[in-house]
Amino acid sequence: MNFEPFKMAQFSHQWPAGSLQNLHSSNPQPFDWQELEALIDTDLSDQLNSTPLAYESTQGDKTLRELISHQYYSDRSPDEIAMTSGAQEGLFLVMNALLTTGDHAITFTPCFEPLVTVAKNTGAEVTTLSLLADQNWSINWQQLENSFRNNTRLLIINFPHNPTGCHINQAELQRLIQLCEQHNCWLLSDEVFRGLEHQPEDRLPAASDLYPKAISLGVMSKAHALPGIRLGWLCTQNMVLIQKLLTIKSHLSICQSSLDAHICKAIIPHSQKIWQRNLAIIKQNKTQLQSSIKNHPTFHWQKPKASATCFIQLKNQSAMAFTTRMADEHQWLLMPNDMFLSQHQGFRLSLGIKPTSFDLIKLIKL
Repeated sequence: MNFEPFKMAQFSHQWPAGSLQNLHSSNPQPFDWQELEALIDTDLSDQLNSTPLAYESTQGDKTLRELISHQYYSDRSPDEIAMTSGAQEGLFLVMNALLTTGDHAITFTPCFEPLVTVAKNTGAEVTTLSLLADQNWSINWQQLENSFRNNTRLLIINFPHNPTGCHINQAELQRLIQLCEQHNCWLLSDEVFRGLEHQPEDRLPAASDLYPKAISLGVMSKAHALPGIRLGWLCTQNMVLIQKLLTIKSHLSICQSSLDAHICKAIIPHSQKIWQRNLAIIKQNKTQLQSSIKNHPTFHWQKPKASATCFIQLKNQSAMAFTTRMADEHQWLLMPNDMFLSQHQGFRLSLGIKPTSFDLIKLIKL
């Protein structure tokens, strides 16, 4: 297995650590302790003081898994959930449990790079399909249907979407599931931005509630705005796969942090409040940008419908050159399209930054 640096890391490492202001984060503004405690009306210092400093089970704290199954899924049991040390470990577990040399996987671009590269590292061949930028980043259904092969083992999706903020509806999700059923393949649904739909009625059911061969991926760092908590989870109806995931996990982190697990037991029941706080920030920035980007000579976008990021497209110029100039001249870190394996010239911009932290309009007015 050949581990190469991710493009995003290579790009950002051109400048000294901490020298640039991050304007591209996919997570909303991280909480500080005081804000989080006030929002959930809980003294988290008491939680920390009562945390056992011991190993957890490889599958994860059962009480936490019960809370997650109740909060995020309609018909899944705690036994159908495996805790992970963040989303990245979850992706590694799924790809290595399901894919090997000779297998084929399908996903969409632009995308979070590991959705492609981690799958390729298993020896599988990965087909990437470009979302239709001029049609609100929608799926090219004919192209998708033509991409399935006899050896297609896995379809990988990410909605709400990173980096564009696009989303699909329930009929489209069902169509994706029907294609997987037709070709007897697994569906990995990266749902880390679930909860950040800009309109609550756009929230989809978890894929793992709808299809026996689906795996739903969740994490605390994105919709909960808690990237300092390195805890995620995988949910699937297939218990054979759960055991395989745990076997691979025993070669990696072994178990998630007991500190993270204990804190999350106090946080998870308040997910709705946390999402509302994050959406208030996102919607304020989205409204500001919408009025500034209209008829702009350089920038345009397909207005995002979900998540905490948008993808600003550039007219007649290189996004790599533009974002490099922004870093060199203004100390602003933006992520160009190359980092998301896309040829559409543009960059990811965060909608989750508190307006007091940075005036996004300054960038648009350049």
